[in-house]
Amino acid sequence: MPKIRLPNLSLLQLVLLGFMLVILPLGLLVYQASDTYRELSAQAGLSAREAVAFTRRAQTLSNLALDMERTTRQYQVMQTPALLELLNNQQQSFARLLQQEFILFPPLSAKEEMKALLMWMDTLPTQQSEPFEQLAALTSQLEVQTREAVDQHLGEFEQKVEILQKQLVGQLLLLTSLSLALILFFTWRLLRPIGYLERRIASLASLRPPSHFKKLRSGPSELIKLDQRLNWLEQQLHEIENQKQQFLRHISHELKTPLASIREAADLLHEQLLGDLNEDQQEVTELLEQNSRALQKLIEQLLSYNQLKQNKPVRFEKVALDPLLDEVLSSYQLQLQQRQQPIQRINTQLELETEPDLTRKVIDNLISNAIHYGDPQVAITIRAGCEHQQQWIEVENAGQKIPEQERQHLFEAFFQGSSRRRGSIKGSGIGLSIAADCMKSLNGKLELKYSKDGVNCFRLSWPLPDQLNPRNQ
Repeated sequence: MPKIRLPNLSLLQLVLLGFMLVILPLGLLVYQASDTYRELSAQAGLSAREAVAFTRRAQTLSNLALDMERTTRQYQVMQTPALLELLNNQQQSFARLLQQEFILFPPLSAKEEMKALLMWMDTLPTQQSEPFEQLAALTSQLEVQTREAVDQHLGEFEQKVEILQKQLVGQLLLLTSLSLALILFFTWRLLRPIGYLERRIASLASLRPPSHFKKLRSGPSELIKLDQRLNWLEQQLHEIENQKQQFLRHISHELKTPLASIREAADLLHEQLLGDLNEDQQEVTELLEQNSRALQKLIEQLLSYNQLKQNKPVRFEKVALDPLLDEVLSSYQLQLQQRQQPIQRINTQLELETEPDLTRKVIDNLISNAIHYGDPQVAITIRAGCEHQQQWIEVENAGQKIPEQERQHLFEAFFQGSSRRRGSIKGSGIGLSIAADCMKSLNGKLELKYSKDGVNCFRLSWPLPDQLNPRNQ
């Protein structure tokens, strides 16, 4: 059976269609409720009018029956033609009232008995009062039956109102559920492609191939066009990323070859293997060696940044922290001796589970940051620990307070803050970014724990391997 596919309407058409379809059940409910209300109002008005007339007739008949009985007794005594005419008029009025019909109330048994009694009374002499006494008794019975009929009709009307209320409640639940289902459907119809596009946009920063996401085939036509634009943009970004990686590989290779020759020549001059040098010449060779070493580090940082962006899998192993710190600090030994700046270690005899190269890069960048931005008169403090399934290392140095507005950009690539770097070589602005990316590869994080007057502390923390997602191990 072929799959039914809804037409891809525009956003405006989809919103208008959804609004109309959601309002339609509610409109039907309002119409049904108003129609029921009009019907009940009409029935209630008719019931009230007929109940009043029905009750009033019974009372009038009762009064007429008493009047006819009294007139009969008077006629038996006085025998006047006026009383006889009055009695005849009263009988005619009684007969007319008795003939009245009501829509809502059926004929009563007492009424039929009174009709029969009236027909029998027409055959009797006028002077007899006994039939009128029977008529008065029947009118009293008629009043009782009238009240019972009115009460019964009101009870039936209340039951009908209750049934209509239940029907309205059922219709309300049904139509409200239908409106809610339509709201959910059109919300899903709008949000599903929007959520898909959000994931597409978020994935543009990754290095996944362009075919990672399927094309958007259903939804508002504007969003489908936007997805097509994103497909084109993703292909362009992927091509640019490939070109960037190729450029970095080529430029690093092209720079490393002449740099190795420069460093070799600088070492020969500095070690005076080509002849003795005076003090000025030695200073020049030291400057040449120092800057060539700094240039090599910048190239290595650039290569590290490029490698980290490729999201390669990480393998964890147990690493003793103290030997790792010795290895990192050995490259800064000359600078630390010149500055006469001590290194303080606290609880660094730990054995951590990590990837040694990534951890070495992070610590190296933080030590370099502490040396170039910290106060040389105050020791650089390194702490470590493991608690709550989390491993952490802190590097603390005395330096200028980092402004609040710069902290959110601190780990962005090529960002350089307002703090002044010590030394003759300007920084590249990617050291902390590389450190942060290294921690992301370890499923951890690098953060500025605190920055107050005279003290800055950076903390790197990451979970133990058994707490990691298997894809990161």
